[in-house]
Amino acid sequence: MKPALRTLIVFTTLAMVASLRLEALPDAEAAAGRVIVRRYADAIVVVKATVTLKVNVGDRVMPPNENKIDVNGTMITPAGLTVTSLSAIDPRTIFETMRSQTSASVMAVELEQSDVKGLRLLLTDGKEVPAKVVWKDAARDLALLAPEGAASAGGRTFTFVNLNEAPEAAVVLGNYYHLSRLGDTMQRTPIMRPSTVNGIIERPRRLLLISTDSFNDAVGCPVFDPQGRVLGICLHYMVNGLPKGTVVVPAADVAEVVSQMTVL
Repeated sequence: MKPALRTLIVFTTLAMVASLRLEALPDAEAAAGRVIVRRYADAIVVVKATVTLKVNVGDRVMPPNENKIDVNGTMITPAGLTVTSLSAIDPRTIFETMRSQTSASVMAVELEQSDVKGLRLLLTDGKEVPAKVVWKDAARDLALLAPEGAASAGGRTFTFVNLNEAPEAAVVLGNYYHLSRLGDTMQRTPIMRPSTVNGIIERPRRLLLISTDSFNDAVGCPVFDPQGRVLGICLHYMVNGLPKGTVVVPAADVAEVVSQMTVL
């Protein structure tokens, strides 16, 4: 990346963060946020991989198109089980999203083949842990990843967010905290944003609408209440198989998916 472009990205990101909330938080709210960062920052990891897509345009097979995956995820068990956005790592969804963003063509564009290589979890200490997808829930945009190899057999305990420590219910216009991690240009810095639940979707499943849905790093990351209890995980709202905006899937719903996985 050219230095000028990197500088532009850094200053743009800083401006976005600074514009979120100009006034200082009350001391009690700020103190609660700092406690959450210290306790859970290491549970936010980066999911990395390379997705290769081969497409047909009309009757022609185009050269392979490589896409680098770099999306946040949240560890939710001591063994390192990680929840992230399925649409961000699923080749079919990536292809459909790319196709939806291009202008209409008279020639049909179809996915011929896809491949995901080098799936791994980047930890806060810089180590990369090989991983595999162990569960997919397209309706919730939810994917569960598990460490494999030495990381899964070595008995290592990871920092994690306990989904069973959740508030009983979300409060509209209540104060919450969204913990995420910035991208590589900002040195993967953990960032805490004050957040508000602006609304609740009840059907076909309960989803929470929060005030941080315009940030790319929000997806795959947790939202907490002032007591440090996890409200839920930010994932994409899926419409006809395509991601449209960001919502919070309640912690209880994610925990239910995990329980189904462990039973099978």
